[in-house]
Amino acid sequence: MYSRDETVNAILRLYQEVIRHPYLNDSTLVLPPPGGWRSVNIRGKTQTVLDLLRHLPYLRPGNPYERLLIYWETVPICYTDEQSHLEIYTLPAHCAYLTHSVDREGTSLILDTNEGTITEFCHTGSYITVSEEEYEALSEEDKWKAHRTSPIKGFLDVWTRRYEKLVWMIIPNPIGQPTTGRFYSRADTNAEHDELTLEEQLKPWHLQDDDNNLDFGNEFDKAQYEDRKSMRKHVADVYNTYLRHGWPDHFDKDRCRSELLQLEKLKDAEDRRKMDELNPDAYLFD
Repeated sequence: MYSRDETVNAILRLYQEVIRHPYLNDSTLVLPPPGGWRSVNIRGKTQTVLDLLRHLPYLRPGNPYERLLIYWETVPICYTDEQSHLEIYTLPAHCAYLTHSVDREGTSLILDTNEGTITEFCHTGSYITVSEEEYEALSEEDKWKAHRTSPIKGFLDVWTRRYEKLVWMIIPNPIGQPTTGRFYSRADTNAEHDELTLEEQLKPWHLQDDDNNLDFGNEFDKAQYEDRKSMRKHVADVYNTYLRHGWPDHFDKDRCRSELLQLEKLKDAEDRRKMDELNPDAYLFD
């Protein structure tokens, strides 16, 4: 069952947890005035949807060209910005996008005020609830209806918990594009997401502790295995940096951000070095 106040509070809790991470400044989170956002007036939506959008908190970019991040290749929509809420696929009047994808692997979260649900619409075909044949038979504008749907509060509470437990982490992107942040996850499977989220106490992650879990059989050659292991080490370094700076109760956000930016710059330089080794003539085309 849909509740405006419950939805607003669930989104607020998620955004408050996101801005605790060493990515966005606290001022990025903006709260509606007592009467709601008067600037939000979208055509073709029910009064219930408009009432919700006028009372939501938002993550507001510092400028029109800045794209914030809230999940993998996923950007939160700020409805106080007229340019941010153009619908790629037109939704029913009782539905609204909460996020849109940056690329094909991003997730558009679609909120349905009639059903009180959120649908995870991803162009890669993730979270599909029908057969492939049924899915391909749908029109492009109807494909979102065949993706996984969850109750609003339950869905948002899971995301909030994953950020709280550092299953998911968002840190600054030193080059600022295509989004201003970078998303990392400690989990590879749904079972691992659940296991990590239930941890009572966060402990330093020593990569050698789980090397045995990196047995990919015949699916990965040596180079792919090494790339996978390198990324896993980087995620472990990011996670351990949070812990060193006091997450969660005594977190020094500014110092953690500074260290993580340096970590990302080193990673970018190493990635570029590897690319140059594989393509020594690439500079000719720069």
